[in-house]
Amino acid sequence: MTPTVFLLHALGASGGAWREVIAALGDRVPCVAPDLPGFGDNHAGQMDVEATLRWLTAEIASRAPASFLLVGHSMGGKFATLLAARAQAGEPALDGLAGVVLLAASPPAPEPMDEDRRATMIGWFADGEPGEDDARRFIDANVAGPLPPPLMTQAVADVRRSSPAAWTGWLERGAREDWSERVGRLTIPALIVAGADDGDLGIDNQRRLNLPHYPGAWIETVPDAAHLLPYEQPAAVARLIAGAVDRARG
Repeated sequence: MTPTVFLLHALGASGGAWREVIAALGDRVPCVAPDLPGFGDNHAGQMDVEATLRWLTAEIASRAPASFLLVGHSMGGKFATLLAARAQAGEPALDGLAGVVLLAASPPAPEPMDEDRRATMIGWFADGEPGEDDARRFIDANVAGPLPPPLMTQAVADVRRSSPAAWTGWLERGAREDWSERVGRLTIPALIVAGADDGDLGIDNQRRLNLPHYPGAWIETVPDAAHLLPYEQPAAVARLIAGAVDRARG
């Protein structure tokens, strides 16, 4: 049985950020890429971390997968780990979790971030929708090289249509919340991935902040990529996910 893969996107993105990855996986891997609350076309309103976890649990349960993987990118990585902890604790709706893939993942502990940069990012949404230049600045700061124009257009559009409440709520509260003691050590198979040119959530901080929760995890570094791995290196990301699916299938 091939597990269903749930793809959880980053701050300022949407389920569409996984389009190239899903295309590279092809028909052999069933994928679900939801817009998280406050992003993309999901206008669920302001949700804190706990409410988002409940929303995701309901989304997974509604599809009743016999076996599934969680793939979390950046912000989505924190949600993936917190869901994995609940699955290990016996949450019935998450029965069947067979593995986790973390891509440049935000950790259960407070995410490392320069406070001046945080304030600047919050300021972009002070008057509602950010300008195109600010959205481009955000994307450019998180890639190792220029994105192809169609992907850049999509990435910028996703940033600009993010809910100001969801964007600000993550930066002011969600990314700062410390869930590390509640997560503890997880025995669920995990792959931890970082872009070679990532800064705050690169390989060193992945080892320091995420690996302790997954002592049996294996780690991969993706060259020619910074933080926006699904956009920068979708084929490499798809290969890594396919490998995790194969391992989960046994």
